[in-house]
Amino acid sequence: MRKVRTIVVALIMVMAMSASVFAAGVTKDGAKKIALKNAKLTKSQVSNITVKYDRDDAEYDVKFKSNKNGARFSFEIKKSSGKIVEKSIDYKYKRNSSRKKIGKLAAQKIAANKAGANLSAVKKGKCEYDYDDGEGIYEVEFRSGNYKYDIEIQAPTGKITDYSWEYLRR
Repeated sequence: MRKVRTIVVALIMVMAMSASVFAAGVTKDGAKKIALKNAKLTKSQVSNITVKYDRDDAEYDVKFKSNKNGARFSFEIKKSSGKIVEKSIDYKYKRNSSRKKIGKLAAQKIAANKAGANLSAVKKGKCEYDYDDGEGIYEVEFRSGNYKYDIEIQAPTGKITDYSWEYLRR
């Protein structure tokens, strides 16, 4: 009987220890690897990489700058699952002071293509032209599936200057 009790206690301890390992979730280093893989970049291709843990949301905030094109990436990654719940890319382009415009429909098509969404979903959202501080941009916001997208596009060139999406928690 004593052996059985010892074995049961040992099993309970092993299960408790393994549960705490699984409950730990993703580490800071793991969050960094997830973000780099999603951005299709390696550690040597980025600079200024930071990983901060947000206790309130139980998420890692990972930020870095691409050495290839100067784009700034920002990710929010769930600690428990390693799932990316928000991603933002701020592209580095020279400002364009031209007042030419590609048109609202062209901006919507560019946004749909970038997000991999149907054009009809983009048309249901918001697409506004704004000329501010000498730069014309289209601000496109829409929802597709469980995601909300915010995309800024240079009005004269059609280049994306800012791209972000957020997973809508349900």
